[in-house]
Amino acid sequence: MTINLRNLVTGFLAAALAVVTVHQSIVFGLDSAGIIKREAWSLEPMGPFQIPTILNSIFWGGLWGAVLALVYPKLPGTAAWLKGLLFGWLIYVFSNNLIVPLIKGKPLFFGGDFNQLLSVFLILSGFGIATAVIYNALRSRD
Repeated sequence: MTINLRNLVTGFLAAALAVVTVHQSIVFGLDSAGIIKREAWSLEPMGPFQIPTILNSIFWGGLWGAVLALVYPKLPGTAAWLKGLLFGWLIYVFSNNLIVPLIKGKPLFFGGDFNQLLSVFLILSGFGIATAVIYNALRSRD
């Protein structure tokens, strides 16, 4: 398998754009509805390097976009939105509910907190769809 650097960068940029638009819009909607308590487009510093939250989300989202670029041709279906939805669900299950909680010592599947399960599911579904649609529109067909 040949890795196309242009497609990796395109995937990163597509996901960064998806975070700023769709991902954060869903966060805003869920916060406005009182389902979660999380400020969208937050500049609040986080982590050991005190990076603004939105920049942290853009960076990690961009990395997921590069991963999408690698697996995009292998995802089932022909429609970009469907590939993105499946990719978002894979991130949801394996990363956000299994791997990250194990690394951070937190409960798997948000300890069964329905609001957390639902909100992250909706956020990552929208993020996946937006990333794949943007990526498909911009990618190299080589």
